[in-house]
Amino acid sequence: MRFGLRMLQGAFAGRVLGLAQNQTVIMGRGSDTSVRLPDMSLSRRHCQLTNTPRGLLIADLGSSNGTFLNGNRLPQGWHQVRPGDRVMLGSCEFHVFDYDAQPSTASSGVHPNPVAQSSQDAGQAIPDPDRFPGFRLQRKLGQGAFGEVFQAIETQHNRVVALKVVNAQLVRNPKDIQRFLREAETGQSLNHPNVLKIYSAGESRGAYYIAMEFIPGKEVSELIKTYGRLDVGYVLRLAIQLASGLQHAYEQGIVHRDIKPDNVMVLQHPQHGAVAKLVDFGLAKCFTDDDGGGLTEQGEGMGTLAYMPPEQLDNALNADQRSDIYSLGATIFHMLSGQRPFAEKTTRSFIKKILQSAPPSLCTLNPQVPRELDEIIQRAMSKSPDDRYQTPQELQDDLLALFRRLAAEHASRSGGG
Repeated sequence: MRFGLRMLQGAFAGRVLGLAQNQTVIMGRGSDTSVRLPDMSLSRRHCQLTNTPRGLLIADLGSSNGTFLNGNRLPQGWHQVRPGDRVMLGSCEFHVFDYDAQPSTASSGVHPNPVAQSSQDAGQAIPDPDRFPGFRLQRKLGQGAFGEVFQAIETQHNRVVALKVVNAQLVRNPKDIQRFLREAETGQSLNHPNVLKIYSAGESRGAYYIAMEFIPGKEVSELIKTYGRLDVGYVLRLAIQLASGLQHAYEQGIVHRDIKPDNVMVLQHPQHGAVAKLVDFGLAKCFTDDDGGGLTEQGEGMGTLAYMPPEQLDNALNADQRSDIYSLGATIFHMLSGQRPFAEKTTRSFIKKILQSAPPSLCTLNPQVPRELDEIIQRAMSKSPDDRYQTPQELQDDLLALFRRLAAEHASRSGGG
């Protein structure tokens, strides 16, 4: 029996890998693997799959972040894999199927199959897929209290987009609609590879929508939930990119005000590996708006408490680029430790910690974190904005210098390989 792996998430999403009888493949990010995956959260030789007379078997090869079968991390040894199972390593997810039962168009090896996932996962039909002029809805990606997010085709440019929709009838506070439109206005002024691109916004039949870049990846919060703390080198790569995106926003006079793992998405690029994208500028503020564009009241706090700097607790109008630096530091802390900087049970104790206590040492929570990186995060999360990095570029410079030093040390230890 031949088996197939349909790639659902990751750099080669939509492609199929076929395994013939007695064939073995080794997956990882190293150049000596059968299937090389550009994902820095993977080990160089991450896992092995072998199609044996007893069926398809999988073994983790001592990877740092583990190999998961149907959501469960595999212990040491060989494990049976059956059609219908799902395998996940890093941000790459595979669906296992009976290769011989598929149409004859499938063949051995990795080949492009761009419609495989959308046709498989479309689920029930979308009612009225042409309800938004210029777009054709393909499938629902998510749903919230006030609206939905769809994958759609923008017909004018023939490109896949994510269409974020809010039903005005479900929104009681008019400011929520204004903030939704502000997100579109703010996003359209930003053009950076590490910031989600906003294409357009509009209204149709009582619903407002934003057309934005479609990202076939995962939120950082999902990665943390799956793996706990993330690899130091992987986090550094993401952090450098996010600081670069924040610097671009700062240069355009924009403060995000809600940086957190839920608002960072990661996709795998075939050439560039992990790419971080900063999303959701719904709470953003322009430096030129002293009153937050009229959407923020004096004394109104905004953001997410676990990642919020002290000056933003009482009044979101106080937030500037140094507030975003604090929140990015708290997000990096969560990635490296697997836990939030402060984890109190009540709002009162949470606020007290944010105002009065330094976060615990990352070196204590994760021995793999270099002391220099711990010091960078502690500085980014200083209580006083004046004690933090003053621009995202300063933070990026320190992160990049550390990354290069660690890379040079690794190359020296491994003889330059």
